[in-house]
Amino acid sequence: MMIHISADDTQSTLTNVKEDDVQPNAVDLRVDKIFQINPGVFVIGEEDGKEVKIHRGSSEIPTDGQGYWNLPAGTYEIVMENIINVGTDEAGWVITRSTLNRNGLFITSGLYDSGYHGVMAGALHVTAAARIKKGTRVGQFLLFKSQSLKKYDGDYGIGKIGR
Repeated sequence: MMIHISADDTQSTLTNVKEDDVQPNAVDLRVDKIFQINPGVFVIGEEDGKEVKIHRGSSEIPTDGQGYWNLPAGTYEIVMENIINVGTDEAGWVITRSTLNRNGLFITSGLYDSGYHGVMAGALHVTAAARIKKGTRVGQFLLFKSQSLKKYDGDYGIGKIGR
């Protein structure tokens, strides 16, 4: 069952939410940073029962003098202004706002598990050149009730190794 993160009965919290970011079924997310994903080989696998990850890394893209990122077609890492703290028996994900979707820009996101606390980020797929201003609403966070077997214990989030 989908629930609203702004409702009184949710355990999850989201920072930096402006009044006009609250939509009927979700909360809009505003872009804070965009990174160029570095070339090279990404490696993921398991060795001796442990997960192995070698990230490509990324380089922050500066905005122009007007506060816009000028993005040619490609895939980028996008980081939102918000910090999420996902409650017990709740989970969520980020979807693209329809305006971007209709113009060939898509955000893909992994699942925000119960207990995750940290930045909200994903991949921004740009099919044709685009200009995006810092602070623009680009995604929406959807929250739902979930049966959780344990809390998040991954590499990302506040106090973890990832961004």
